[in-house]
Amino acid sequence: MPEALAQAQPGEVVYLDPQGDYDCTTLVFAEGFVIEIPEGVTLASNRGVDGSRGAVVYSDNFATRPLIRALGPNVRMTGIWLRGPDPKRRLDHHRRSFKAERGDRKAQHVYYYKFPVCSGISTAFSGLEVDNCEVSGWSHAGVYLSDGHDHHIHHNYIHHNQMNGLGYGVSHGYGNEAVSLIEYNVFDANRHSIAGTGKPGNAYEAANNVELGVSLSHCFDMHGGGDRRDDTNIAGDWMKMHHNTFRAPIRAIAIRGVPEQEADIHHNWFFHSAPGSLVIMPWPTGDETRVNMHDNAYGIRDPAVWDITYNSYQEAFEAGMTAYTAHETAQARARFVQALDLAGSGAERAKLQLHIGHCYLRNRAFHVARYHYEAVLNTPEADARTLLAAQNRLEQVEKATPESTRKWDLAFSDDFERDQLGDDWKVLVGEWRTEGGKLVSTGGHAEIVITRKFPGCQRLEFEAMTNAARPCDFSPSIQGAGLGTARATGYLLQFGGAGNTLNRILRNDQQIEDRSVQRFIEPGKVHHVVAELDGDTVRLIVDGYTIMEARDYPPLLGPDHETVGLYIYAETAIDNIKVFTSSPR
Repeated sequence: MPEALAQAQPGEVVYLDPQGDYDCTTLVFAEGFVIEIPEGVTLASNRGVDGSRGAVVYSDNFATRPLIRALGPNVRMTGIWLRGPDPKRRLDHHRRSFKAERGDRKAQHVYYYKFPVCSGISTAFSGLEVDNCEVSGWSHAGVYLSDGHDHHIHHNYIHHNQMNGLGYGVSHGYGNEAVSLIEYNVFDANRHSIAGTGKPGNAYEAANNVELGVSLSHCFDMHGGGDRRDDTNIAGDWMKMHHNTFRAPIRAIAIRGVPEQEADIHHNWFFHSAPGSLVIMPWPTGDETRVNMHDNAYGIRDPAVWDITYNSYQEAFEAGMTAYTAHETAQARARFVQALDLAGSGAERAKLQLHIGHCYLRNRAFHVARYHYEAVLNTPEADARTLLAAQNRLEQVEKATPESTRKWDLAFSDDFERDQLGDDWKVLVGEWRTEGGKLVSTGGHAEIVITRKFPGCQRLEFEAMTNAARPCDFSPSIQGAGLGTARATGYLLQFGGAGNTLNRILRNDQQIEDRSVQRFIEPGKVHHVVAELDGDTVRLIVDGYTIMEARDYPPLLGPDHETVGLYIYAETAIDNIKVFTSSPR
């Protein structure tokens, strides 16, 4: 292959045997070998033809960076499986690297890069085309566009490029320009599927791509000046993101500064049921952010278009009524919520709360419907007709909500009146201590589990309080597997997740519910948090009020689901932990 490429002229194709396994590992170790493609030359195989996998070009050397390099403009790679040596997340290495006791950020990065990183194909010239390829296992980037314009990355399967701290499917570098069209790709299990340094000259259009659902962090990214430490707030020149499908339950897009021109985001379909900070950073968008979102759909099960501008309360309300009459319930709720922002009186707000409650009632989200009907009854300006309707519907909700008859048996309790954690606890992430009769997480991401097993249905109760200005996650984990995580297995019931902006239920790290009563963590307040699996219903109760529940059948039960734990952000004091169990019946 290297000899054929060295002799190839612009416009020529070097074709690789579809059955070939082109193992470059030894040469990379011994010689620092790189496959070099001259200007205007195509490296090809036949991936997809009659089910062919195409030629596999790979290296098992972690220090492969890159494996393939373009030597000039208008290079193409097509029909190949470009396989890297490191598809793992390397979370433990990242945690060890960025511990405060390791020193300043420079010292932390020195340690981080002692573990070598790898890249698939790289170019500093314009016009790179990568199409019909599978690109996987590259800890830095599968496709690295360090410079140049008119790059075209399309119709590929790009996955498992996910080393924490790096892990990019397609990355735009620090050259004078790095401009690309990225379209019709399937992405999965990347840390960021698309990323950019954000320096002036970075720009990309991402269209008609599909995120399958797994991502270590947000999916599409553009860094800002704070990431580069260049004393600016610039996040690239421009971005266009349209007609993409984001099935990942984490944040879809993060623009970590202000584009010099604009980020135009439209006609995408997001997993999340409504726009907000879990969909995009910054939030809210518009104005000085130079991020324009419009005509996007939200919600996988029952999608609705939210990004529509209305000029008045009446216009939005009438749009909501039209959708509700047509049984377009998700669309109706979106319009009523938008009208709520435009309402000018308590009477108007009460009327909208009533209709939002109707939408949740129609979808049998009784706990959320109750919240909105109670909001009507607590609005002094609500008119008599609205009050009567809310009272009648609240009675309907009460009749439709079955009372649990489950018998819970106390299996474990802890009041932390001691100096050490003890053998009942295992720290998974962050730092934990006992202090003043409390279990204290010392800031940042922190996870801890109880080492005992709790067979059957579980109910976890605790009290939590933080003085952090930006609280995040008083989140219990139940029905977990083993002692390896408080999130990836079992149910995680997030209370105040994503910077205290959302409540949701995850099952094995996949969201199953985000319809929630909008109650969040209040700094300085002691919250009583309860998570339970009641038969096939997962429920989160905060301060005696059910804020979220979901039916999950079959539920997570059995010998692989006997662990409980906590998932916390920000410094938090926790007390009076109790674990109850019950027979599944």
